[in-house]
Formats: sequence, structure tokens, C-alpha cells
Amino acid sequence: MAKNTKSPIERFMALSEEEKAAELAPFERGEVPRSQSRPLTPAERKIWDKIRKSLQRGRPTVGAGAKVMSISIERGLLKKADAFAKRHHLKRSQMVAEGLRLVMQRRAG
Repeated sequence: MAKNTKSPIERFMALSEEEKAAELAPFERGEVPRSQSRPLTPAERKIWDKIRKSLQRGRPTVGAGAKVMSISIERGLLKKADAFAKRHHLKRSQMVAEGLRLVMQRRAG
């Protein structure tokens, strides 16, 4: 891009508030002019995917993400584990994950 040429973003940001509102009005009404729409380039698609992922709701991904699973555990042990977790400000899933890590560590070493 030449030094004197403004990017579309720079051009838009230089507009007054009224001019910005006028340019945005068709889009807000759901009327995207054909002349202003086109498929995203691969580089733009990569950026859009990154933005879209950052806008997703829910808990943030930790590590490789989480897998919801159903397990059976003896009720008395679960009751004790929940009481322990509450006293130590832990979540049940944190305790299970830490327990799994400890078992694997002991068996491997």
C-alpha cells in the first residue's frame, strides 16, 4: 500500500460521527450492498476465525480443552471429597484432575 493511501479502516475512522452513522446505516438494517461484500481472503479468514473464537462464550479453554464424562464413585467417598473441596476452595473437577496427575506421577516414577 502506498504511503499516501489510507486503509479502509483509517478512512472510516477519519469520518465524523454523522458520516460514520450514515455509512453504517445500511448494514444495521441488514442491507449489505453487493458492491461492498466479497468472500474473505485466506488471511482475512484466519483473522476472522481468531476473532470469532475470542467472542465465544463459556469457560476459557485450559490446556487442550475439557471433556465432559460420566463416572461412578462411591457416595461416601464423594461426600468426603466434596467436603474437602469446599474447605480448601477447590472444585470437584480440580480435585479429580489433581488426583489423576498424582496417580500417574507415582506409577511412572
